[in-house]
Amino acid sequence: MKQSIFGKTTQLARFADRASSKFVSLKWKILLFSSVILLIVVTIFSIMNYKSLIDNIDQQSDLQYQRYVREVGKLIEQTSHSSHQLIGMIPFLKGMDVALSTQNIQQIVDAFEHHWLLLQLQSGIEAVRFYDQSDRLLVGWDSFEADMYRDTLILEHVRKVNLYEQPANPLICTETCIQYTIEPLLVEGVRAGTIVIGASLTDVFLGFRRTFGSDIGLFLKEKKYKITHNDVWFPEWEIHLAALTNRDNNLHILYQTVKEYPDLVTLKQGIQIEWNKRYQRIKLLPLQGIGVMDQAHLVVITDITATIEAIRDSIWRIVIIGLIGLIFSGMLLFAILSKPLSQLKHIVFSLPLLAGGSFGIFRATLSSVGRKQWLKDEIDLLYEATVTLSHKLEKLEDKVVYRTKLLVQQRDELSKEKDFIANLLDTAQVIVLTQNVKGRIMMLNAYGEMLMRYTEEEIRGKTFLELLLPDEEQYNLNEYLEQVCHGQREQLRHETITLCNDDSKRHIVWLHSRLSWKSEEDSSVLSVGLDITEYKRVEGHLAWLANHDPLTNLYNRRRFSEELERMIIWAERYQHSGALLFFDLDRFKYINDTSGHQAGDSLLKKVADMLSHTIRAADVTGRLGGDEFAVILPEITASGAIEVAKKILFRLSETQLTVNGRTHKIAASIGIALFPEHGNSVHDLLAAADLAMYQAKEKGRGTWHLFSNDDQTRERMYTLVHWKEKIEYANLYDKYLLYFQPIMSLRDRTITHYEVLLRMRDKDGTIHSPAAFIAAAEHTGLIHEIDHMVLRKAIAQAAKINKSGNRIRLSINLSAHAFNDPELLPVIRKELMFHGVDPTLLMFEITETAALDNLPGTRNLLREIKELGCGFVLDDFGVGFSSFYYLRELPVDAVKIDGSFVRNLASSPADQILVRALCSVARGFGKKITAEFVENEEVLILLEKMDVDFVQGYHIGKPSAEDEIFSHLKFDSSRQ
Repeated sequence: MKQSIFGKTTQLARFADRASSKFVSLKWKILLFSSVILLIVVTIFSIMNYKSLIDNIDQQSDLQYQRYVREVGKLIEQTSHSSHQLIGMIPFLKGMDVALSTQNIQQIVDAFEHHWLLLQLQSGIEAVRFYDQSDRLLVGWDSFEADMYRDTLILEHVRKVNLYEQPANPLICTETCIQYTIEPLLVEGVRAGTIVIGASLTDVFLGFRRTFGSDIGLFLKEKKYKITHNDVWFPEWEIHLAALTNRDNNLHILYQTVKEYPDLVTLKQGIQIEWNKRYQRIKLLPLQGIGVMDQAHLVVITDITATIEAIRDSIWRIVIIGLIGLIFSGMLLFAILSKPLSQLKHIVFSLPLLAGGSFGIFRATLSSVGRKQWLKDEIDLLYEATVTLSHKLEKLEDKVVYRTKLLVQQRDELSKEKDFIANLLDTAQVIVLTQNVKGRIMMLNAYGEMLMRYTEEEIRGKTFLELLLPDEEQYNLNEYLEQVCHGQREQLRHETITLCNDDSKRHIVWLHSRLSWKSEEDSSVLSVGLDITEYKRVEGHLAWLANHDPLTNLYNRRRFSEELERMIIWAERYQHSGALLFFDLDRFKYINDTSGHQAGDSLLKKVADMLSHTIRAADVTGRLGGDEFAVILPEITASGAIEVAKKILFRLSETQLTVNGRTHKIAASIGIALFPEHGNSVHDLLAAADLAMYQAKEKGRGTWHLFSNDDQTRERMYTLVHWKEKIEYANLYDKYLLYFQPIMSLRDRTITHYEVLLRMRDKDGTIHSPAAFIAAAEHTGLIHEIDHMVLRKAIAQAAKINKSGNRIRLSINLSAHAFNDPELLPVIRKELMFHGVDPTLLMFEITETAALDNLPGTRNLLREIKELGCGFVLDDFGVGFSSFYYLRELPVDAVKIDGSFVRNLASSPADQILVRALCSVARGFGKKITAEFVENEEVLILLEKMDVDFVQGYHIGKPSAEDEIFSHLKFDSSRQ
């Protein structure tokens, strides 16, 4: 037994030795951590104190500068008041009443000349001028050089004073700032012209320095004055110093400032600078009343050296005191903890014996620790407690295994039940709370705490009704809850706005159910709440979107039509007239194409904002789609509607949009229709206004037109609107078809390629040729969209045709507006890459007249298309016969002789001569030649003799749909 005890003791010693090799004493940890914590506390306190001092200084500085601004304003007002009193005295000067009444210049000079020097010396007056009622200068005295800019500004104010008979107090800054007082002169109640008195701001600066002790100066912009020999020029700031208190000392400070802060904007926020071992705070003050923004500034220079040094001293004192306290506390902790922690270490190293069940060895090991018989401390209490614990643990060791197994089993069962209930309540995305019989809340789940911003402790004891926003619909809610509590009602469902702890509001649907209860403290009602706040928000937003255009916040077409219908009914009922203005923006698509759709959206917002500030409060505005706007003007005549239209056009002309350095002017064409004169229904009235708008476009951009019942004009405009609607419908529902007309090579009489022709399918199935709708598309700006659609369909068809190995080329027509379309080439590149089409299989046609109208644009477009690998054909060749010179300038691959020269070729010797000449010119430039409108064999033979390369026409083949082309290609391939 002794050997066993000795062996265990040896093992314990070895364990202690191994532990000590990796052991760091608790006293060192406490000392280290306490030192770190104290150091952090001192650092944080120093930083917080420094920040608090700086924030306080900044706050006091801001308040001080606000007082500066107010004081400067008061001093300037005093100057204006003194000038006003002086003006009231002038008519009473000897001889001035008669001189002013007669406006005799010599009399005014004689009467006032001997007063001028006195006014300069005693009142600080720098200028006096007398004007008649026609704004003509009668006579004037001033103490500075003539300045055209200053005289112009003074004359503008004189005109306003003469016009409105109201005094003016402008502050005009040229070589210096002068406070002018301009008032009408009354002599015995009769107007005798206008007087102008200018007072210097010198008294303002001196008064400011006396009041606050800070230095003040005046900055003036470069372009508004002439620099004198006393002025100081700062080129970095582009200003000169017109005045400065304590000039010699502060000039050095300003020179240092301009080196460190070359941007004048930083001085508006206020800066701090060190000069000559002193700290100065410099800030610009606004000078109110001047006519041009940023023409003049006041600069205030304040010495803050004492404040900065006080902050530094305070921080250093805190740091030094903190470090001394840190050292002292570390030494004290080390002295107090050394011995007790050594004893605690011995006890701790013995505790592992309890875990191994070696209770006797544990007690024997502890007996080596000396115990005090008096003045016991926590270590002694720990020794006694561990010994007692070892005895108890030894007695209970036999019971531990059985009890442990039993408790583990019960714990597992209870944990499962608790986790299930807790997870059920906390993971469910609903609020779950319980109420007692008095309606007070007993419990709230985790989701409810998160949503309502309450902790369970904060909400416990509150009544359920305290959480709800007062509402008349919930007047009987308390009575209903009592019915649920007492079993008179099984459930209660209601919707209410619930107040959260952070003062936010949530829309919640509540369902209350009854629980069994035994006492008033037991839960009696289970309340489950479903948050529908987001649903309500989306519902409200959708309701708003149903009536408004989300970009401009104006009414959309549906709501605008409802308002127009209501206005028409109201006008018919009360026999009042009204007007409808309908307009779209000129060249809006060009702005979208050149500057991007974001620029277009910004433009639409500007127009909407302009309308809201232009029309009356009773008028109704709406965006009907794209760049189309409309305005309803109730209770207005035709002349009044025209004035509103002119006002809108004028405001639009003043509006401009600048994007990426490019400035766009805004213009519109406005159509005006009156109701009920021009229509008593929404459709008729909108149609009439639309017709009038297009009539305005016919007269020129940026104009208006009042609808009239002229049949010829109405019919022509109706046709344009009619085809515009058809084009928009075809664009929206893809009602375009591509037809293909074969083009034959005369060398081997084979079909080598096809010309792509556009057709439109109407709602009734009618097929329209381009001649019916292209003019309307060009007029309404829809031609680019049609060009892009034809390109996409034709390139996709080329990929489909050539997928089986057929080398069929397609010739695609471009509109006359293709040269002005910046999106044309990107569309071609994108479609070629997407479908993987060989670019050499595509040719593009454009008419000769359209090409020659914009030769630079034509040359650029042709060069870029040929760089892609595509070919180019000049259509209708020969129409502009005098333009053969330009054929050399355009890099086209082929020309197509206009059909008017080919149709009657067999019977017209003149046409034969002309076609031979065209062919000779084209061949001379190395161009391939195609002849169209070949309708018989005789014409075909003649063209073959003229060495024409390709022909097309009804004799070769009529235009056919794509399915017919596919069957033809299959037939040809099977024949081969």
